[in-house]
Amino acid sequence: MFKLVSNLTCWWPVKVMEPDPDKPGKYIERQFEAEFIVLDREESQRIDDLRAELLKAFEKAVERTEDGKAPADVEAKLKAAQAELDAYDINAFRRVLKNWRGISDDGDQPFRFTEENFAIAMRHERIRVGLNRAYQEAISQDRARLGN
Repeated sequence: MFKLVSNLTCWWPVKVMEPDPDKPGKYIERQFEAEFIVLDREESQRIDDLRAELLKAFEKAVERTEDGKAPADVEAKLKAAQAELDAYDINAFRRVLKNWRGISDDGDQPFRFTEENFAIAMRHERIRVGLNRAYQEAISQDRARLGN
């Protein structure tokens, strides 16, 4: 029987690509699992719309003047827009990421899901890319992937 729950969560594999320290120019795929909150369509759209508004700040930052020149403060505007977008993305991850498992630290101790460890993980682009890809897979209902 199907049960409609108000807060659907699911565990999903997260693949993280890292440069191979032993093979120059090659990557290693690492994996852990993340527990995601699956947002409803309305909430997902709201998040996407807000992010699109932030992306417009990038466009405005690089708009050229009528004489075709970039504004003098373009670099400062780009940095500010990037910082705002990064903060927004981290908050969006925090909204959908409930837990993780299968991550250890340098000493091979479990790297537990805490606010501090979340902040540490979000400093790594490869983790952010992996989480984003995993969440999109989890919500896409890709029938080809399911073998249908």
